[in-house]
Amino acid sequence: MSKEVEGSLIRKKDLFRSWLIWENLPQTCYNYERMMGQAVAHVFVPISKRLHNDDPEKKKEMMKREIEFFNVHIEFGSCIIGMIIALEEQKAKGVEIPSEFITSLKTSLMGPLSGIGDTIFQGVLIPILLAITIDLTLKGTIWGSIIYAVAIIAIAWGMSYANFMFGYRAGADAVMDFLEKGILNKVLRGAEIMGCMVMGGLISSYVKMHVALEIASSTTTFKVQEQFLDAVMPNILPFAFTMLIYWLMKRGWSSLKVIGLIVVVGIAAGFLGILG
Repeated sequence: MSKEVEGSLIRKKDLFRSWLIWENLPQTCYNYERMMGQAVAHVFVPISKRLHNDDPEKKKEMMKREIEFFNVHIEFGSCIIGMIIALEEQKAKGVEIPSEFITSLKTSLMGPLSGIGDTIFQGVLIPILLAITIDLTLKGTIWGSIIYAVAIIAIAWGMSYANFMFGYRAGADAVMDFLEKGILNKVLRGAEIMGCMVMGGLISSYVKMHVALEIASSTTTFKVQEQFLDAVMPNILPFAFTMLIYWLMKRGWSSLKVIGLIVVVGIAAGFLGILG
C-alpha cells in the first residue's frame, strides 16, 4: 500500500455526521445476516457523497463493501469506522488500497476491540456506576437515576467520538501496533482484575442472606447468624451462595436453572424458618 496522499476530501462536519449515525443508530437494522453491516453503510452515506458524488459506480462499489457483515462494541469499535473512512478517502484520492484489505482489516479488528469494549465498558464501568447511583436511589432520591443516565451517555459519547477520531487520524498502523505490542492483553488483564473487585463489592452490598435460626437454652439464646456466621466472616453466606452459583454455571447450568434454584431455595428456606 503506497503512502498517504496529503489533503483532506472530507470535511469535519461530514465526520461528525457519520459519527452521530454510528453512535446512535448502529443496531436499528440489526440482523443475523449482516449484524451491523447496514448501519455501517448508513454511516458512509455522507462520506460517499463527499468522495464519489460524481461517480455513481464507485459509490456503489464502496457502499457494497461497507454493507458487509460487521459486529463490534459500539464505543470501542468506532475507531474501526474512523479508520475505514480514512482508508476510503485515500482510495478515492488514487492510493492503491485493495478492497480486500479494507474488508480484512474490519474483520480482523472486530474481535479484539469487542473484547476490550465488553470487558471494560460492560464488565467494569457500568457496574461501578450502578453501584454508586443505586445507593443514592435507595436513599429516597431520584438523583441516582438522573446521574447514571447523564454519566453513561456522556461517557459513551465521549469515548465513542474520541475513538472515532483516533481511528481516522491515526489509521490502521496505530491500532495494529497497539495489538502487536501486547497492550491488549495487559488492558484486558487489568480490566478483569478490576471487574472481580467490583463484583466482590456488589456481592457484599446487594446479595442479602440472613439465617433466622436460634438455639435456645435455659439460660441464653444462641443466634446462628450473629454469633457464629458473622463471627467467622461477615457476609460469608452471600459469598458462599454466590460461589455455589458460579460453580454450577461453570458445570454447565443455564441461567434459567440457576434462577429456578434460587427461587426454590428461597421459598423452602423461608417456609422452614431457616432464612429470614
